[in-house]
Amino acid sequence: MHLPNFRLFLPALLLVGCSSAPPPPSVATPPSEPEPAPRLTEIFPDKVRPQITALRADPGELARSFVDDYQRQALYSGQHAATLAREYRFRENRWSTQQDRLMMVFDNDRGDTGFVAWSLSRNATATSLRIQDTKIGQRFALVLRPARLCFAIGAAQAPSWSTGRWAYDPNRPGSFECNGLTNSSAFKSGTRLPALLGAYFSEGDAVLMFDSRDQRDAIAGVLAQLFPYLIFSPR
Repeated sequence: MHLPNFRLFLPALLLVGCSSAPPPPSVATPPSEPEPAPRLTEIFPDKVRPQITALRADPGELARSFVDDYQRQALYSGQHAATLAREYRFRENRWSTQQDRLMMVFDNDRGDTGFVAWSLSRNATATSLRIQDTKIGQRFALVLRPARLCFAIGAAQAPSWSTGRWAYDPNRPGSFECNGLTNSSAFKSGTRLPALLGAYFSEGDAVLMFDSRDQRDAIAGVLAQLFPYLIFSPR
């Protein structure tokens, strides 16, 4: 009886071992993403210095200054102010009987009417603020209370004051964008404005936001001349 020759099997076993699949490589676990830094917002009352350039202001100059400045600010979402600045010319101011509501009336070459509609109570206040925020940077604000501000374009004619209210053209009153009771539509999404202002804002305020203190003070001067009863705080 012959015993098996194990020396013949040894090379075969070695070959089988070499031909088997290698173990899978270890996969490194990617480092976890750092948690995003929380958004930080600080709000400070900021002394306002309304810039008044003339004892008797030209209504057209005031209207153009306001519209031009408003449409330049980066945080607003509407387009009507830019359309008024680019395509319309100031014609006249129309006032309510109590001088607490104002229509800045504009016309264009096609015969359309546009306007900036103000409603500003005779006990209105303008609170001046400086905002320091990690998302929108440093901004300056005027919070008008109680107030309503609308921009309109494409109307057939300007509204007229009648029996305690504005009477609009019944067929083509215009397309409106408002900053007041509908404040949430005035600013771009993601800014959290005007709710970002916390206790400084309440529904029914009109919030004007500026890139610089000089821009804010210039428009404060426009408002001071249009509405002499407006109280600025702090001052």
